[in-house]
Amino acid sequence: MTAGYTPFPSTSSRDDDENEWWLKREISLIQNLLKAEGETSKQEIGERLGQKYWGPLRFRNALKAGCERGAFRKVGGNRYAPAE
Repeated sequence: MTAGYTPFPSTSSRDDDENEWWLKREISLIQNLLKAEGETSKQEIGERLGQKYWGPLRFRNALKAGCERGAFRKVGGNRYAPAE
């Protein structure tokens, strides 16, 4: 093994751009559901949007990022609501 070798693929700005595109899409899906349905539990959001097919941690990361970006808000426990 040479110095600096890693078995993991390197990332590029293209990967970052693609990840950001998918994150925005996932946030938008959650945001649209909450606008249509109102306050909803994390479990119900996940079931309605098929989060088990999103990939590892994507749903959790989208919920966190959506709250941080003001797309929607956490209202206690595991419940989310549209942004005010």
